[in-house]
Amino acid sequence: MAPTLPAAPTPSDILFDALRPLNDRPGDKVAVFLAEGQASDTGLGPLLERILLSAAQLLGCGMGSICTIDETAQVYRKEVDLGAECRAGQVFPLDEGVTGAVVRAGGSVVFNEYSQVPGGHLGQDDARYQRPVIGVPIRLPSGVIGACVVFANTSERLFTSQDARMLELFAAQAASAIADFRLHTVAIEVSISLAELHKTERAALAHGFGRLGGNDPAGPSRVSPGRPSGTRPHRVLVLHEQPVIRAGLVHLLAREGTGIEVVAEYGDAAGALSGARHLQPDVVVTDINLVDRPGTDLLGSLARTSPGTAVVLLVGDPHDERIRHAARSGARGFLNRSADGQSLVRAVDSAVAGDAVVSGSLLEQWGEPIGPAHLTSREREVRGLVESGLRDKQIGAELGISVKTVEKHVGTILRKTGAANRTMLAGLAHPHHS
Repeated sequence: MAPTLPAAPTPSDILFDALRPLNDRPGDKVAVFLAEGQASDTGLGPLLERILLSAAQLLGCGMGSICTIDETAQVYRKEVDLGAECRAGQVFPLDEGVTGAVVRAGGSVVFNEYSQVPGGHLGQDDARYQRPVIGVPIRLPSGVIGACVVFANTSERLFTSQDARMLELFAAQAASAIADFRLHTVAIEVSISLAELHKTERAALAHGFGRLGGNDPAGPSRVSPGRPSGTRPHRVLVLHEQPVIRAGLVHLLAREGTGIEVVAEYGDAAGALSGARHLQPDVVVTDINLVDRPGTDLLGSLARTSPGTAVVLLVGDPHDERIRHAARSGARGFLNRSADGQSLVRAVDSAVAGDAVVSGSLLEQWGEPIGPAHLTSREREVRGLVESGLRDKQIGAELGISVKTVEKHVGTILRKTGAANRTMLAGLAHPHHS
C-alpha cells in the first residue's frame, strides 16, 4: 500500500495565507466552490454530493465517493457515489477498498493504480482499474468517521501531496456536514421521545382520574397494540434492480413515524447478500424476480448467513408458482407490487414479529380459500389448531392422536388448500394481516 501522506495543515495555514499566489491557494478555491449553491441543498445527501462534486472538479476529475464508517459493525456505507455505476447506499466490509486503506493508515493514501488497492471492488475490465486514486479521512475529534475518495480521469494524472491537502479541506467540510446532520437527527429523536412520553403521562393521569371517579369498571385493562416508545427501529435492507423503484421503497419505508430504519439498499443480489451478512438486518424487502436468478439462491443464502432476517417479497402474478417455492424457502411476506406504503410498513412489522403476511389484494385474486366442506371433520379440527399456532405435538395431545398422524393430516390440509406451509395456511384463514 502507498505510504500515508503528510498531515494536512490547519485551515488557517491555507485559507488565510495571503502570501501565496491566487492560483496556489486551495483554501480559497474550496470556499468559492462550496459557497456556490450550498444554501439551496437540503439534507445530508445533496450537501455531500455538492462537496464531492466540487472536490473532483477542482482536482480535474469526475469520479469519486464519500463513505461513512460504522466501526461497531466493521463496515462502511457509500453515502454518495459519482461514477460509472451508482453504489450509493451500499455497505462494504471495513477492510476492503480505498476507504479500508484510509482507515488502516489513519490518514490520506494515494495509489498510482487502483489495481494496487487491497480488497478493491473494481474488476480489470473497469476503466478506473489502471488509474490513480486518492483517499483522505473524514475526521471528527472522536476519530475517523468516513473517507473521501477521488479517481483520476486518466492514468497520467498522478496525485500529489498538494492534491491531498486540497481534498482534506473538502473532507473537513464533509465532517462538519455529517456532524451537524447527526446532531439534528438526535435532537429530533429526543423531541419525539419527549412528546410521546408526555402524551403517555397525560393518558395515564386521565386514566387514573377516571378510575378514581368510578368511571372505569374493575377488571383487567386492555393495552393497545403497537410499538413501545423507545424501542429500536426495525432495520431493513432494500434490494431492487431498478433504481427508481428502489428509491421509492426506501422513501416509503423511511418516512417519519414508521419506526423503520433503512440500513442499506442494493441493486443486485450478490451485493445484498454481502451487506446482509455484515449488517444482519431484521427484514429484507425485495422483488420475487430476484430470488431465483441463475447462480443465486437468495433465500437459501440469507437463511445461512443471516438466519434472523425475514424476507418480504413484492409479487405481480398471484398465481406465480415461485410464491409457493419462496414460502417453503422461508419468505415471511407477500405483497402485490401495487400495495401502498402503509401495507408495506405493516408487512415489515409483521415479518419482524414472526407472522406471515399476504396482502389482501393477492388473496382476492387467489379466490376464496378452500372451505371446511372439502375437509374431513378431523382435518377441520387439525386446521383450526394449526391456525391457532399449536405445534404438532400439542395438537396430538389435544386430539389424543400421535404426532405422525397429525403430520399426515397437516400435509393433506396443505395440499387441499394450496398453502405452501403452516404460516401461509394461517394467512389464508386471516387475510386481515395486511
